[in-house]
Parts: sequence; structure tokens; C-alpha cells
Amino acid sequence: MKFLKNLLLTTFLCSYSVAYGNNYQADNIENLLIKSLYEISEGDLSDALITIDEIIKQKPNFKLAHLIRGDIYQAYAHGISDFGSSSIISKEKIDDLKDEAKKRIESHLHNATDIIKSPRVTLPQSINNLIYVDTNKSRLYLFEIKNHTLVKIFDEYASIGKNGSGKNFEGDKKTPLGVYTLGKKITQPLSDFYGDGAFPIDYPNVYDKLLNKTGHGIWIHGTPKDTYSRAPKSSDGCIVISNENLNILESILKDKNTKVIVSKLSYDQYFTAENKIDNHNTFMSYFESWINNWALQNYSAYIAFYDTNAKYNSTTFDIWSSKKKMVFENTNDVQIAIDNLTIIDYPEEEDYVKYVEFTQTYNSDLLKQISQKKQIWRKLNNEWKIISESTH
Repeated sequence: MKFLKNLLLTTFLCSYSVAYGNNYQADNIENLLIKSLYEISEGDLSDALITIDEIIKQKPNFKLAHLIRGDIYQAYAHGISDFGSSSIISKEKIDDLKDEAKKRIESHLHNATDIIKSPRVTLPQSINNLIYVDTNKSRLYLFEIKNHTLVKIFDEYASIGKNGSGKNFEGDKKTPLGVYTLGKKITQPLSDFYGDGAFPIDYPNVYDKLLNKTGHGIWIHGTPKDTYSRAPKSSDGCIVISNENLNILESILKDKNTKVIVSKLSYDQYFTAENKIDNHNTFMSYFESWINNWALQNYSAYIAFYDTNAKYNSTTFDIWSSKKKMVFENTNDVQIAIDNLTIIDYPEEEDYVKYVEFTQTYNSDLLKQISQKKQIWRKLNNEWKIISESTH
């Protein structure tokens, strides 16, 4: 029928049948949506209508389901020439719903492993979960960490910025790419626009600031009560998920240890890129050498790990390195222990950047101190250098 043909062409699936099986779908509503499309593809309009009605019964604010329901009824009458032709809403809104259908079906067809062991991330026992947002697929994934292995336990459709991803400045309506830490849930009263809650991410983080990126107020938040889901590109830069799934994820989002990776790559591309895996092994040798030279008080070798434009707690390299040299010259019996080590590759394909975080125990004849340290390492001229370091 013309309706199905148009839908499949819209979603680049004309060479496939819409497969519906037992593959894991965390979102039951989306599972039902895919089921209805399978039924339509088989010409089972009555079964498809029953499935769509069940979706609408559960989620009466799911606008895409209403659109498909209207098309099914029109197909009974005299056929359909185009997706959404039964609707009186604007072409722009119909195009948004087309895009949503496309993203949901593409995700369903994406065949990726749910269990990944990747040396591109080094995570301590204190981190139980990792969130990965694929901006190209409009998808948020939740991974549970078990014995240094990432196990995908949840995924759902998500909306991003109106102008896509790769935020650079205030007001560009893009979602940032990078490695982020979640802040506390916003407790001040928010409008219904943000749904059941909002959790900020720390954009612009230290690396963003080094790149002179600007902007603020990037959140993971829900949808208005009259909207189950928004168009794939509809926010001012935030990551938007359904209220139902925001509530499911709330305990994870409240965990200060949860990290968020926002990327243009699919998670299987990100975690299994061979060139980055080899690169990670090389990085570890640099990191260990940095610690060893510090403990040995070898100042010239230690300071060589820092780029001459590096910032330390926002202090310039020249000022900080001079003070550090004096400390080296007047300190003995240095012992350094590293715990809770977190190392995450930055997701840009073209860059070699590492986000590093750890608990540092420092003992010497002058000072005993336990602190939290964050670093950004970047591969420059085929060598790993620290370009930012902060201690809290």
C-alpha cells in the first residue's frame, strides 16, 4: 500500500521488511510502535489499529501514534498518498513526526552488541553506570558496569538541539559533545515545559572552556504533560526524554558518580574503534610515567608532561610551574597513591583527548593530603600532554 511504501522510503528502509522480534526494547511504547509498523507492512490494518489504540490508551499524548492511527483509518477509506496526509497539522509538524518515526525505526534495526569490554574507558568500582547519548540516532543508552564490562540495560529515544550537536557558543541551539558530570536535580519550580524534572550537565566543562566554548543551562529533562515525546531536533541544546523514562532513570541521574558521554558516534563505533584502543594502551604508559617521575621528584621529566599552555586551577603554566619547581626542591620522601581512576576518551573522531579523574593521596615530609584531581590530556605531536589540571 502507498502508506507503507512512503513510510519505508522516508526511513530509508525500502530494501528491508520492518523486522519485529524479541530484541530488547526498554521502552514498551516504542516496542508497540514497531509492532504496529510490522503489522502495517503485512497488511494487517485491523491488528495495527488494535496495537496503536493500545499505545494511545497508555500514552494519550503520543502524537506520532495519533498520526499513524489517522492514516490507518484513511487507508480503510481510500488509501494514502503520503505519510501524515490524513492530518490537518502543518507540514513542519508532520516532518517532525516523520523524523521521529525514522529515528525510532533506525534504532530498532541497528544491530549492536549489548555487552562491551572496551579499554577506551577505565572506570573505578565507585561508578556503577554510564550514560551514552548518540546525537545522530537521537538515542540515550544506559550501561551498567560489571567486572570492567559495560552491559547495556536501557535505551530510549531522546531529542537534542534544533541545530544538531557540537555546541560552540551561547544561543547556537546545539547539544554539546563531550564527557560530562551530572549536577543536582534542579529544585526550584520549573514550568511544565521541562516535564517531571531537570538534571544539569557541567557544560561548559574545563575542556570546553579551553576551546572558548560558551553557553549554559544544558540539562537532561522531561517533556510537557501534553507531549509524550518531542521531535528529534527540538530543544535549545538540552537532552529531552519522556517523563516516564526520566523517572525510571532518576536514581541514576542523581548519582554524582554517573558520567555522561555525548557523541555523534553510535556506541558500538565509539567503544570498539581499533585505532583508539591501541592509542589508549599508549596513553596508560604516559600516565604511569607521569606519576613515577613525580614520586621520584624528577622535575624536568615531570614538567615535560605538561603543555606550555596548560592551565592549573585556571593559573597559567609559567606561574604554576615556577611554584611547583620550588616545591620539588624543598620536598623529600614523596609517596603518591592513585585511587578511583576514571579515564574516558573524548568522543570526537578527529581528536585524541582523555578526560581523567582520580583520588590522590599525597604524603611527603612537608604535607599529607587527600584530594580529587581532574585532568585533560591531549595527544600533541604524537605525545600525550596535560593541557588542564585542577585539584579540589
